[in-house]
Amino acid sequence: MRLALHIPLTGLALASALPLAAGPYDGATGAAGSLAVAHTDPAIAGWATGFADLVRGPAQAGAPANGFASFGAGDYALGPVLRETPDDVYDVVSLGDGGRVTLTFDRPVADGPGWDFAVFENGFAGSFLELAFVEVSSDGVNFFRFDAYSETPSATQIGGFGVIDPTNVRNLAGKHVGGFGTPFDLAELAGRSPLLDIRAITHVRVVDVVGSIDPALASRDALGRVINDPWPTPFATGGFDLDGVAVRHFAAAAPTGYAAWRAIYFTSSELAAAAVASDAADPDGDGRPNLLEYALGTSPRDASDGGVNTPELTFADGRLALAYVRPANRADVVYAVEWSADLVSWSADSARLELPVETPLAEGTRVAVAARAALSAEPRQFLRLVATLATP
Repeated sequence: MRLALHIPLTGLALASALPLAAGPYDGATGAAGSLAVAHTDPAIAGWATGFADLVRGPAQAGAPANGFASFGAGDYALGPVLRETPDDVYDVVSLGDGGRVTLTFDRPVADGPGWDFAVFENGFAGSFLELAFVEVSSDGVNFFRFDAYSETPSATQIGGFGVIDPTNVRNLAGKHVGGFGTPFDLAELAGRSPLLDIRAITHVRVVDVVGSIDPALASRDALGRVINDPWPTPFATGGFDLDGVAVRHFAAAAPTGYAAWRAIYFTSSELAAAAVASDAADPDGDGRPNLLEYALGTSPRDASDGGVNTPELTFADGRLALAYVRPANRADVVYAVEWSADLVSWSADSARLELPVETPLAEGTRVAVAARAALSAEPRQFLRLVATLATP
């Protein structure tokens, strides 16, 4: 919840001082060594663009008469965090005790150097903090939680307007003030499960921590310890208030066209070396360089398919013609039939060639291109097929 929505601003002074004892983790926003991520950080490459599975928790766990949290809507957590003023705390969705919401992205989030994404809440004063667990998924079905730690003493309940020392908290969203996110590093989940690919995270789920120290209601950290945070907060704004999820590392866009085809037939080391995988290389020795193999839909690793989709010379009305099949899904290839009278000078000039005759086939389109000059007028003629990649 947001205290500023319920009590006079003068009341903030009651919650502004941090506890004297310091924990083992990074501190409040602005403190030396703090890992807080500013919403204006230039490393941010994008933000969550969709949400699903918004399940509101009660305003106060164990007190159904107080109803459920209801402030904000799911799409309030989408896009960049906007902080025009320090008091701009309303563009959030409140989850209530134990509530949750799942965020999605235009493309997968990926593990990279340092933190990979950051979760923003609208806490204030550096110490009035509401916490949440963070889980990720590669398929939207199987979720895996970051190991969260809370060393905040739990012998005495922190009141609804109490404070938390951020140095006692790790891997819990909400440990920083509004406008500053809690960073998460996907490398921490490496090897957690074969169902999780940290190179392609499609969903991030935020689950409110129930701050009660009552064992029947409490949330617990990765070591089974009760997590003590401000409670109860029996308001429409109760629980974690999600402001946004920023992404630092997105997965590389999946290759398409010729790049995708090369990735099928060549190893990463071959692609890096280029000798075998270059456009002009002919690893199977069938006389067709790699780019032509792609253009004709044949394999660069199998010389036996040399007879498949082989361009053929034909005759039509006394003219020499070249016929071939353009496979489907080759939009990145430019095909040209070139003409020569001496095997030295070649031209695709339309004065020499007529418009292609196209015939749809199941495997693509059959194209026949004929020389404009009849063989009787130009008895020495040669035709060849040339394939190049279209300019992006």
